[in-house]
Amino acid sequence: MEDENRNKINENEKPRFSLEINNLKSFETPSIFTINGNNNLNSRVELVTMGNDNDESGDSDVISDLIGHIGPWQLFWAVIMCLYQFPTTFHIFCLVFQAASKDYWCSRPDHLKMISVEVWKNLTQPVNQCSMVNAPYDDLDAFNITNYLHNANTSNLIPCNSWEFDMSIIGKTIISEWGMVCDKGYLSSVVESCFLAGAGLGSVTSGWISDQYGRKHTLMVFATIQLVTGTLLGFCESMEMYMIGRVIIGFASMAVVVVSFVLCVELVSGKWRTIIGILNILPVAIAYIMCAFISYITYNWRAMQFVVTSPTLFLLMLWPVVPESPRWLLSRGRSSELSEMIKKAGEWNGISLPVNLEKMLSSSSDSGPRIRVSFFDLFQKGYKRTTALMAVVWFCIILLYFGITLHMGSLGGDIYLNTIIAGTVEAFSIAASVLVVLKLGLRINLVIYLIVAGIACTLINYVRADNLWLTITLAMIVKISVGASNALIPTYTAYHYPVYMRNLGIGAGNLSAGFALVLVPYLFLLEHIDVHYPMYIMGIAGIIGAISLLFIKEKSSTMKKVNSQAAEINSAYVSE
Repeated sequence: MEDENRNKINENEKPRFSLEINNLKSFETPSIFTINGNNNLNSRVELVTMGNDNDESGDSDVISDLIGHIGPWQLFWAVIMCLYQFPTTFHIFCLVFQAASKDYWCSRPDHLKMISVEVWKNLTQPVNQCSMVNAPYDDLDAFNITNYLHNANTSNLIPCNSWEFDMSIIGKTIISEWGMVCDKGYLSSVVESCFLAGAGLGSVTSGWISDQYGRKHTLMVFATIQLVTGTLLGFCESMEMYMIGRVIIGFASMAVVVVSFVLCVELVSGKWRTIIGILNILPVAIAYIMCAFISYITYNWRAMQFVVTSPTLFLLMLWPVVPESPRWLLSRGRSSELSEMIKKAGEWNGISLPVNLEKMLSSSSDSGPRIRVSFFDLFQKGYKRTTALMAVVWFCIILLYFGITLHMGSLGGDIYLNTIIAGTVEAFSIAASVLVVLKLGLRINLVIYLIVAGIACTLINYVRADNLWLTITLAMIVKISVGASNALIPTYTAYHYPVYMRNLGIGAGNLSAGFALVLVPYLFLLEHIDVHYPMYIMGIAGIIGAISLLFIKEKSSTMKKVNSQAAEINSAYVSE
């Protein structure tokens, strides 16, 4: 009787193997097994491994079977999701200009303003910009100050209590407004770390929140927080309030990045998940270029703050029409909502849909027992080495990426030109990486990128100080390499975990990235100990990241094990 039941199973209900883009293979059992007319199981199991093919037919589910891997509907909303990267990137990188380094000196009394800056600095500040010769400046005027100070004891110095700033290149900044120089110079790093600490927390928690409440509403709620906080930052009158605001907007901004990325890639399937996932990072480079133009035009940190926040208002107007993730709706069994969405997508894509669409979607939903996983499952046998090494790779990439990006101004030269060049080369590297990845695969590209970035960082320390263009060229090489790495690492990480653990796997990577984000602002404070330390550390990070990638076990080597598991699962299902 058991053999007879087995023979009744239709061919299209047998387990099938398929290839997902860029080397992802998935094993999928039939959604419903019918034995003697009874529904004994409604379940879906996916075992993920790495292969060597780029077959778009893989990664199929009921949604892609109905509306295709990609079409006008998916492409349109994927592009819209990319737009959410712009205001977030503005908030991340605007501090490059809002807290830009500029020349400063002890301020002149009002009645001595007619004295030129160079003369004033030479007369009163023989040691540094933080102290000045002790003299009765209130009793001196422009005619007798020179004679007095020439005869004064220049070793008798007092600390400056206020400063003037060079406004010729960059206008009013938070540095000039709140006097964040000399003994308060470290505060610029604290301000930077406030945003990045919030960003680290947001990147970790937003995935869980969107899993619980959906991608769409999570995205829009955090975008609302981003809009309100970004606007209030422009009105801050104290450094303390500004720091608090930067923590909040860092949290909201990174949540917008993560959730919009997830929603974007869940709209498509097949190889388009890799392509769209990488291209979703492209607006980051474009927004980086736009930051330079916005800063140049506004010439004031408050005006810049209002400008970079304003695009979020337009994006929030899309709240009523932005679709929920179809894969999230399917996983939650919300077949009625999913059916309406599929009908709209089918109309856009010019695809005829079956009459019993809602019933089909309902039967495809996972109504069986859910697989419950926790963060600690990432460290169970089979995943702990991958998780640990991925954490190292994420840490190294983020340290490199934000280390070089947020400190372009300290490399010398024109900060606007440096930023435009850096954004341009990063945009080209992201676009080109799509083609390269489809040919060579993810890991080999990541290894090469990190080695090149690490070597280039180290070489910067050996360039003569007057050879500015060689320094900038090496910095651009770092930017190209680590920019591409930053675009590839989320996709590469996802491919090493089963579907039900992918959010956790990427979340663990983001947690490690969060630690790197907090450390980045303090990295360049090491210049006060030795000017070469920051680049040496970043160079070592690149090499360590590349080596860690080589020790991550490629899943293609476990294909036999997956086949065996598939056979066992199929046998167990049929025997019930």
